Parts: sequence; C-alpha cells; structure tokens
Amino acid sequence: MLTNQTQFPLISIVLATYNGAKFLRTQLDSVLQQDYPNLEIIVTDDNSSDDTLAIVESYQSKHSIIQIIKSTINQGYIKNFEQGCKLAKGEYVALCDQDDQWHPQKIIKLYAAIGDAALVYANSVLCNENMEPIGVTIADRVNCKNFSSPLEQAIFCRIYGHAMLIRNEFLQRIFPFPTIIPHDWWIAYTATVNGGIRYIPDQLAWYRQHSNNVFGAVGGKRNKAQEAQAALKEKQIAQERIELFYSYCPSDLAQEKMVLAKLNQYYHGSGLFNNLQRMVLFFQYHQQLLASKKRSQLRQWLFCLKMFVKII
Repeated sequence: MLTNQTQFPLISIVLATYNGAKFLRTQLDSVLQQDYPNLEIIVTDDNSSDDTLAIVESYQSKHSIIQIIKSTINQGYIKNFEQGCKLAKGEYVALCDQDDQWHPQKIIKLYAAIGDAALVYANSVLCNENMEPIGVTIADRVNCKNFSSPLEQAIFCRIYGHAMLIRNEFLQRIFPFPTIIPHDWWIAYTATVNGGIRYIPDQLAWYRQHSNNVFGAVGGKRNKAQEAQAALKEKQIAQERIELFYSYCPSDLAQEKMVLAKLNQYYHGSGLFNNLQRMVLFFQYHQQLLASKKRSQLRQWLFCLKMFVKII
C-alpha cells in the first residue's frame, strides 16, 4: 500500500447503492484494498429496503473515509449517482457500482494515465453472477480507444461508469444529469468536448452480469417484455438524446455541430426523402458515428442502410 498521501490528490469514490446487500461486501472490500493512499468513499443509498445500509454502516464504523448519504425516497440510479458526485471533494471522481469487484491498482493506474483528459477508462472482465470470468472482456466486444469527437459518442456509448476516472472540475459543470440516457453516457459525451477521453487496456474491474443489473454489458440479451417496452420508447428517447447532444455541442466545433444539426432534423422528420437523407448522413460519417461498434465494414454499411427505416 502506498503511504505518502501528500503526493496524491484526493480521489472521491461515489458508490451508489440500492438493495445491493447480496454482492456489496465484495465491492466494498475491493474498494478499501485500493493501492492509492488518499481516498474518500461517498455511499449514496437510494432508500434500500434490504440490509444494504446495515452493511455500509458496519464498514463505516471501521473506516473513517466512508460517508453515507441516505435518501428517504427512491430517486433512481441516475439521480442517486448525481447526488454523490455533487458532494465529491476530490480532484478526481471514480464511479462505483454495488455489485462489481475492482483490481487493487484500479485507481492508481487510472490516475497515472488521465493526463489532461476529462476522463480515462479501462477494460473490464465480464463475469457471471458468481464473479467467475466468462472468457471475454468489454474490449473483446466493442472498440475501446481514445475519443475526442462528440460524434463518436452521439449514437452509441460503450464507456461504462464503473471503469471511469473523471476530472471533478469538469464533472461539476455538467449537472444536472439528464434522465433520458444513462449518466455515464452523458459524462462520456460531454467529456469529448472538455478535454477528451483516454483509454488504457488494463483489465481493472470484474464486471458482474446478473438478473438485477440496471444495465448489462453490451452483447447481453433482453427478454420479450423488455424488447417490447424498449421498442415503444426507443424513437422518442433517440430524438430527445440527439436534440440534447446538438444543444450541448459548442459552436466552435463547426463540422460536428453541423452533423448533429442534421441528425436532429432527420430524427424528427418523416417521409421517404427525410429517411434517405438520414441514411446518407450515416454513410458519410459512419466512422465517427459508429466508432464504438466492433463491426466489419460490411456490417457498418448494413447498419447505415437500416437507418432508412429506423432511428437509434
């Protein structure tokens, strides 16, 4: 364990909990075993009804770096994370899910790699419910790399909050988190125009996949009820997301602003000519718009063709 705190700025770990008693001890143990000497742990609980708070309080009694924020109502995971992030005093912030496990050097390696970027993220090992690796990592399924254009995060985001270290000065400027997209998507999108995103290939977290995940890793399957619900909401959410992203993009990024303006127009428009224009725009900028997709050129083109009849 590193011991000289004066060389290391405070890093805030924001752990959002809700009825997470089943796996919480594993995650808390891994956070407390971090090889970084200057941490605060902010646990924001979203009105849990199980033993989550009792578990956190037992850890708090032994570790003074833990503080607990208790909600009296259930506000949802996005606002629960936002509440903790607003309270973070560290120079950097690491988001923490309640059911994963961190490598002991996760924080120190991300801190060493962030440089002047708004955020840095690392690879993760996908695991089953028993925290047994299933033989793939997130990087096996998606393109993990540095990102510097908002177009690269406008259609797909595969940068997960549990893998991030975020510069707090930037984070405090992007509240409130919109509720139409996951908080980590909003952070990743806004980071592209506030210093960029850096990636390191180190596998620094074990990402547990189970039936109670709010969002599973890319490549997971939804059941029929989830598919039906997603289909009803997909178009409206996509329209609102693109409008939000267009509004946030600064005018000095002239080309990106222009592409987002056209996307916004074609997402809200209708008719064959509108749909044709949307498809052509995807073909023209597919390398940026599909930057996170680990697909062959042929499959990217097929995706662009699909945009004639569908928005996503």
